[in-house]
Amino acid sequence: MAHALELPITSYRFTLIAETSATLPAFPGPTLRGALGHTLRRLVCATRMPACAPCPFRFTCAYPLLFEPYAPLDHPEAHRYARLPTPFTLEIPLELSGAWEGRQPPPRSFAPGEPLVFGMTLLGRAREHMPYYVHAIMEMARAGLGGPHQRFRLARAEILTPNGSLNLYEADTGFLRHPPAPPTRLAPRDLSTHRVAVRFTAPARLELQDDLVYPVEFHHLIRALLQRLRALQAGYGLLEGVELSGDLIEAARAIRRVEDRTRWLDLRRYSTRQRTAMRVGGAVGTVIYESPEGFQPFALLLALGELLHVGKLTSMGFGRMEADPQ
Repeated sequence: MAHALELPITSYRFTLIAETSATLPAFPGPTLRGALGHTLRRLVCATRMPACAPCPFRFTCAYPLLFEPYAPLDHPEAHRYARLPTPFTLEIPLELSGAWEGRQPPPRSFAPGEPLVFGMTLLGRAREHMPYYVHAIMEMARAGLGGPHQRFRLARAEILTPNGSLNLYEADTGFLRHPPAPPTRLAPRDLSTHRVAVRFTAPARLELQDDLVYPVEFHHLIRALLQRLRALQAGYGLLEGVELSGDLIEAARAIRRVEDRTRWLDLRRYSTRQRTAMRVGGAVGTVIYESPEGFQPFALLLALGELLHVGKLTSMGFGRMEADPQ
């Protein structure tokens, strides 16, 4: 078994309960990210400046640290990255049935008392501000998701660990805990088999050299994973000692896509900044890849992809994936 990595990454789970009848998109990632960002900024902004870029607190405030992370002037990569990658992903349930046609699935309805469960994975220093994020989730739920009359309440917030979950907040007690954030221990699985199934459980939106990629060949997946992980390493130094060699891309070109059960899912999101509805989408479903040499050289990259997602819009929950030997 490969040596386990210890990474400054922590996963959390939140359970919301519908207080009223509500209708949300089948994939509510953009809705949750937008509501959380708007609410967090309203709660923590001390200066009320219209933009974060000129704010003197932009390197320490809980809002830009999560949603608009800026590279400090003494950051070793400040000349390359004025803005760093967002240090979180959302883990959003995608509710799909086989009954819908076309690319856009029907919305999901919630009756009063029905739960909406989602996760958040935080990287590095962002974990220090978890109490602010829990409070923002409480307030965004109370204000309404997808409309002011679609109210939810936060029932529970938990840290996820290999040994189970630890409650941070329960509505019944109203008490918020803030223990030290445990690191993630990541040990890649044995992928010496000749086939691997990659399942995109949330839309995977891969853009390579400004081109949207679909269908997803194995070398596309590896290029996109390297692109994302290199940006995270440059921004946060999370992956010291991890080999992110471009040689893997060339090796990946020899691997065939032998079965493809994916489809393209179109979603709509409203951009507050651009004040317009936008169409975004990605691949969902399963692809089976085959290699006579096995997949062990890619095991660590695929494991990191399972933890940190792949492609664009990961802070909206896009790019969630699983890789399993066949």
